[in-house]
Amino acid sequence: MSTLLNRLTLLVSFAFSALCLQAADKKPFGLMTDLIEHTGQTWQNGYASNLPVWQLEEAIEPLQYAAIRSSHPAFSWIVPGETGGTRQTAYRVIVADNREDAASGRGNLWDSGVVGSDRSVAVRYAGEALKPGKSYFWRVKTVTNTEGESEWSEVKAFRTADRLSEYETAYYPQVKTMEFPVGITEIRPGTRLVDFGKDAFGQLVLTLASDGTRDSVVVHLGECLEGGRILRDPGKSTIRYRRYPLALLKGTNTYRIKIKKDKRNTGSAAVLMPAYVGEVVPFRYCEIEGYEAPLSPASVVRETVHYPFDETASSFRCSNDTLNQIWELCKYSVRATSFSGIYVDGDRERIPYEADALINQLCHYGVDREYAIARRSHEYLLQHPTWPTEWILQALSIAWYDYLYTGDS
Repeated sequence: MSTLLNRLTLLVSFAFSALCLQAADKKPFGLMTDLIEHTGQTWQNGYASNLPVWQLEEAIEPLQYAAIRSSHPAFSWIVPGETGGTRQTAYRVIVADNREDAASGRGNLWDSGVVGSDRSVAVRYAGEALKPGKSYFWRVKTVTNTEGESEWSEVKAFRTADRLSEYETAYYPQVKTMEFPVGITEIRPGTRLVDFGKDAFGQLVLTLASDGTRDSVVVHLGECLEGGRILRDPGKSTIRYRRYPLALLKGTNTYRIKIKKDKRNTGSAAVLMPAYVGEVVPFRYCEIEGYEAPLSPASVVRETVHYPFDETASSFRCSNDTLNQIWELCKYSVRATSFSGIYVDGDRERIPYEADALINQLCHYGVDREYAIARRSHEYLLQHPTWPTEWILQALSIAWYDYLYTGDS
């Protein structure tokens, strides 16, 4: 009995020590610069790159990143501590023009010193104006009423844009996610129906084989089925359908279907897709006609285009399956309709509207720790208001909710 008690005492002692060490190691996290969290990340044509922003000069090909556009950006962080009633009582922020100084706790550009404040959002950089096209590094430590002084946060890097102003919203580039079919059905010999499970704005990449006797196939992309086939003639409805002939080369080759632009939503008033992404079309189904070789899910890839989205930032589950499905539909819709980097009216005109942007803003706030796309959409609408006279009044509500959620005045 005494041996068991000793073991339990030792186990509790180890557990208590681990908790103490964990508490001592707690430090600010979730660092944001001008509301952008992943400022050190780069992307190549929509896909995440392994090259950080401070090594951008080493890249041969163009890379995209969330450029900081303000000469005096604002910093935000999440205060560490899980004890009930924990609040920040002070902070210290440093900014350096090299990673080594920041890692050593030296702010050779700016050191706020210890500031007695509970503010952890929109803390404005107060050093000399930053220079364009340059990488910077910052970190923060906090003091709380329950755990005292924290460790330094991780070093956070960001890079400024080629042109800076006193204030301009930063934003992420659009990104791509590779998605594979949830099912492939042979409708008849030589014709397969591919189902991706959900609708999305995207592009299609196929890997097909040909022995030289079959020189072409026809690819159909659509959002709706009719009689087990993709609906070919949706008329003037909002349902999309596209048909693309594809010439095959002998052997096994990978083909990227070039999406044709729609005149209605690529005009002068529309928000255009950036060149590094290319044109997109919404589709759930793909039908490949005239192809008799085996077709695996890995051979049909939808490159879904969207604004960066953290699937783990929110969750909901209850005993009512209908509510669960509604939640999933709403959450997915926020991600799926962010394809242009600005809240637009879907695939109709691809133009932002003030009332729609307000709804998108509040929905997005509910499912992700993301504020920049709403602010960018708001500022775009201030410069490009829509025709209904009263709709611009929604800008007041959008600005007010921005302040309530970000704390940035």
